[in-house]
Amino acid sequence: MARFGVEAIRYFNHARAAGVSTAGDLTYIFSRSNGFDSTLRSAGHTRAFYWSDTSVWETDIRDLDQGGGDRNWVDDVDLFWIETHGNSEADGRARMLYDIAHSEWRTWSDQWQLGEDWNSEWVMAYSCHTVNLAAVTGLWNIFARLHIYCGAWGDMYDGITTDECGEDVADNLVDGDTVSGAWHDGVSDWWVDNHPVTVCVGDAATWNGGNIRWDLSALNRDHLWGHGNVGPDLAPAQQACILWKWTEGSEPIRVGVGKRVAMHGGCEQGARRPHGEPCNDEQRSARLPGAPGATHTYPDRLSP
Repeated sequence: MARFGVEAIRYFNHARAAGVSTAGDLTYIFSRSNGFDSTLRSAGHTRAFYWSDTSVWETDIRDLDQGGGDRNWVDDVDLFWIETHGNSEADGRARMLYDIAHSEWRTWSDQWQLGEDWNSEWVMAYSCHTVNLAAVTGLWNIFARLHIYCGAWGDMYDGITTDECGEDVADNLVDGDTVSGAWHDGVSDWWVDNHPVTVCVGDAATWNGGNIRWDLSALNRDHLWGHGNVGPDLAPAQQACILWKWTEGSEPIRVGVGKRVAMHGGCEQGARRPHGEPCNDEQRSARLPGAPGATHTYPDRLSP
């Protein structure tokens, strides 16, 4: 069975007060994160940590070699779920906002190296625009044996019709869907068009001289531990290509491929409410070493 971690940021008042971002607060973030958490625990999986608001730090995902502490947090679990504001850079780097500077207000993906401690397999970021489809190879460095990065190539919505997305993703995982399929289906919505994307790396057999063997890719083969096949870790020296799938609303899944020095695609960005403004960016707050992360439950469901 899997060990997982959850981080969720609802309020961004400290980031706004510091002039770091104008990002608004989110409403249904703990409905999604709590649903993800409780569904996995009910299925016998182990929650390693659940940090919220200013107890979520950018150093949790930053590589140890970059001054971070990923070995104790994101790189110490099989599956990591995070909710915050996000975006991406022209060079393909993802970025996410926090509500505390520990040590930075934002994280950039060029400081991530996940899976190198043989733990992190899957990262799920419910945030806007954390994958630039025009520069997916800019994420290659995060795959230090990481299997799949689940993010967004455009807007992701925070609203009353997306409040069950976390539970839906977790339900899919424990029902035996692939990790990639669980993400694409679980964050889909009948009212708004979310923009999920899943990214993985493949070896020489998957690359197959450019005639991609999709059946060998982690996107088509990986399941949550205990619910199906899990492919092998691929060290950087074994990686020959980067692969991605993306969807919009009820549109069919589309795919893209990149090799070490080339890639292609198109792009978009942001997370927003069904009847509100886009909310692009991220944030976090302070905690004492070893202090438990708060698990927030917000029973109130405010209209969007």
